Amino acid sequence: MPKIDVSQKDLCNLIGRKLSAEQLGDEVLFAKAELDEANGDALKIDVKDTNRPDLWSAEGVAREIRAKYKPGMLKYDVRKSSFVVNVEKSVEAVRPYTACAVVKGLKINDTVMSQLLQLQEKVAGTFGRNRREVAIGVYDLSRIKFPITYKAISPEGIKFIPLDYKDKMTPKEILEKHPKGKEFGHLLAGKSMYPIFIDFEGEVLSVPPIINSDHSGKVTEKTTDIFIECSGFDKKFLYTALNVLVAAMHERGGIIYGVKVVYGKNSSITPDLTPKKFRVSVDYINKVSGLDLNVKDVIKLLEKSLYGATIKGKNIELSYPAYRQDLMHERDVVEDVLIAYGFNKIESVIPKLITKGGVSKEQYFVQNVSDIMIGTGFQEILSYTLTNVENIFQKMETKGEAVELEKPMSANWSVFRAWLLPGILEFLSKNKHVEYPHSVFEVGNTILRDNSSTRAKDVTKLAAAVSATTVNYETISSYLDALLKNLGIEYILRKNTHPSFAEGRSAEIVSGGKQLGIIGEIHPAVLNNWTLEKPVVAFEIDLEEVFELLRKK
Repeated sequence: MPKIDVSQKDLCNLIGRKLSAEQLGDEVLFAKAELDEANGDALKIDVKDTNRPDLWSAEGVAREIRAKYKPGMLKYDVRKSSFVVNVEKSVEAVRPYTACAVVKGLKINDTVMSQLLQLQEKVAGTFGRNRREVAIGVYDLSRIKFPITYKAISPEGIKFIPLDYKDKMTPKEILEKHPKGKEFGHLLAGKSMYPIFIDFEGEVLSVPPIINSDHSGKVTEKTTDIFIECSGFDKKFLYTALNVLVAAMHERGGIIYGVKVVYGKNSSITPDLTPKKFRVSVDYINKVSGLDLNVKDVIKLLEKSLYGATIKGKNIELSYPAYRQDLMHERDVVEDVLIAYGFNKIESVIPKLITKGGVSKEQYFVQNVSDIMIGTGFQEILSYTLTNVENIFQKMETKGEAVELEKPMSANWSVFRAWLLPGILEFLSKNKHVEYPHSVFEVGNTILRDNSSTRAKDVTKLAAAVSATTVNYETISSYLDALLKNLGIEYILRKNTHPSFAEGRSAEIVSGGKQLGIIGEIHPAVLNNWTLEKPVVAFEIDLEEVFELLRKK
């Protein structure tokens, strides 16, 4: 969870009330956060929501707390301007989109500077997937001549002084020598062209997502006006990130100006802080929350969560700030109502149950499988159910169909996993620095397509792998034999061909005339795709098929 450092004095100034550290410990709960530590004026706050980047700064926390005293949705005025950023077609294959803004009239001191830098890093690092999805640049507006051009150049196509350096360097040299280039250079690896922001007089602003220039990318206490750009691959993410930053600067008294971003014949003005719309039913809020609230009570609570609310029949029409992108269902609104109401005010009720709970036979079986694998020396891991097509098919040198999300928040998390081995290999690829051998397994759900009404079904599987300097088919087959014999399953291994496994070194696992899974040595091409340097042997079996065999005995 994002952790932020704030000044108690600064936070109280933003809230408009003088509060003790103990009082703030209660108040930050309204911002879905906890006060971890208070050391003099320095506070450490742990924000419990990774979907609310607007809360990852003193400005965001103060805004939520202040709303309890001054309810109602805030209005943001984006003033017209002549600022233009021209986006050339050359960036399409590198980093295609940008969203920009200008904020004037800021009074920047050490505290404001630290919050701006912290928010920039938190948004780009967490929400922006470590700058992959969103990279953010903040500049001294007085050092820039508009219009700005966003284009792609060759790695050695220009020289400029990167931030906090003295010598001019090409983008290629920055990636090779500059600390930020070494840290984030992988984001441009394999690219023949690098993205760059450059102003009308030919001064470089930055090479995103790596580093700003020292000329305009250094914001100091003398800076009053700033230019902000966000670059990436999905405008939805860029707009949210930009809105979060300018809303925070608005808390500091900044005046927001729009920037015209031009893509050939198309253009748009950013930031767009037009309130978003949603609809919720009072009956639904009461049903899910367990409260008994009338419409007026609900509206008051919604206004304390920075909503604008009007009654429309049995529903409430909501307006909410443009920097929020986390509302996907009515339950998200119910959560805000409960936070505004106060969790500590909710009276506990003992539920009346007419059934007796217990662990199912299937779950006992799954736990037994895990215990056997641990007993044979394997370490259990847990990977994400959401993944992407590249991981589950392309890197595995195979093809197939996956259950896709209709509106994924990121291309990295756009489909459900159809099998477990890709997750195992991803784990191994990220732990190459750990002493070998590696023996890991995972028991978990896969989501497969079927012809039911939901067009998908959950299937519990087991995958296990061993990686070491010398491993082979016999290594992994001995572990499979130990597992199935402990479960009381008779089986045979039938030679087969699978693109993820080495030719002639894989087999089907068959029992009772049914294929339970596959076993073998991972193909060298797959190892290369995962940048794995040592051989890997693995198996994957369908535990539901195994359980069914045991049930029939």
